[in-house]
Amino acid sequence: MAEQREFDIALSFAGENREYVDQVANILRDSGVKVFYDLFEEANLWGKNLYDYLNDIYMNKAQYTIMFISKHYSNKLWPTLERQSMQARAFQESQDYILPARFDDTAIPGVLPTVGYISLLNRSPEKFVEIIHKKLIISGRTVPSEAIRKALFSTLTIPRVDPKTP
Repeated sequence: MAEQREFDIALSFAGENREYVDQVANILRDSGVKVFYDLFEEANLWGKNLYDYLNDIYMNKAQYTIMFISKHYSNKLWPTLERQSMQARAFQESQDYILPARFDDTAIPGVLPTVGYISLLNRSPEKFVEIIHKKLIISGRTVPSEAIRKALFSTLTIPRVDPKTP
């Protein structure tokens, strides 16, 4: 079984691709996957030295990092930091850690053309998450079924009773 880490998946992307990535992040979280996504961590990130914190997340805290590759990703400062951190880890380990997902064919330093990737062209966030679930299961993780998730995370509301006044 794979080593237990704080997150199953960390997401690395450019802000211009947030709409798609946000859908992926929410579907992953709702399916029981522990995902690092900046908007889920807003309160935790507040006041932290983001350079050090994000370096630690992308180098040490996730089982996998999904790199959402696009023309925007290639020249942004924060994605570059995240990429360098994840590439340092990938260099130290002899297993797949960086999972490239491509919006386009932009070349990214250190991501060889021989590395398998998932094309996001004409692929819905839901279909992409199905592939992520399969990858997690292959690596020894478990992803709860929808029936189990509904049983565990039921949103039943307790009927409201108006207080009686004497």
